[in-house]
Amino acid sequence: MCGVLTHIDHLDCDQIKTLFETVGSDLLFQVCQHNKIESIAADALKKCVGVDNIPTYWLDAYQQVNERIDSYMQELDGAAKLLSDHGIEMVALNNSGITRGLYARYGACPMGDIDVLVRKQDFREAHKVLTDHGYEMKFRSPLEEENIEKAERNGGAEYAVKFANGNNLWFELQWRPVAGRWIRPDQEAVALSS
Repeated sequence: MCGVLTHIDHLDCDQIKTLFETVGSDLLFQVCQHNKIESIAADALKKCVGVDNIPTYWLDAYQQVNERIDSYMQELDGAAKLLSDHGIEMVALNNSGITRGLYARYGACPMGDIDVLVRKQDFREAHKVLTDHGYEMKFRSPLEEENIEKAERNGGAEYAVKFANGNNLWFELQWRPVAGRWIRPDQEAVALSS
């Protein structure tokens, strides 16, 4: 993806070096961990301060996120192929789409789930395909009922995916491009037919 810009292309390296030297690596790492951005900061530090000049815990934090997001992207690609094999087109939304389309360094784009969009008329079939292939319909919120009719009415469903290494992934299948539960029915976007 030549010519694509990411956060790394817009860094103020002088300011980052000064912050790193003034605050110190340990405290900076703690603050970044607290804000869940340590892998993003590690990516910036690698460019601005140099890999040899930052403690390995920064590199380890980056690598952990990089491996997790790589497994997410593999799952995204697998789900896209699986649905495509059944005639269902899928679009990656939110961080999933940003990461797949823009970020070559997955550790710089941490996320907690995958969000995808299918046509409303394909939603039920997509659900069936996913559940037939091991996706477990399960909502993170205890207030949501694991019921495909309600999920379809509300615009989407969530699935738990368990990887061979024991890690988990939340996979969100939506037919609404914007989370419908926050939109009044009279403000609902009108889907374009293909």
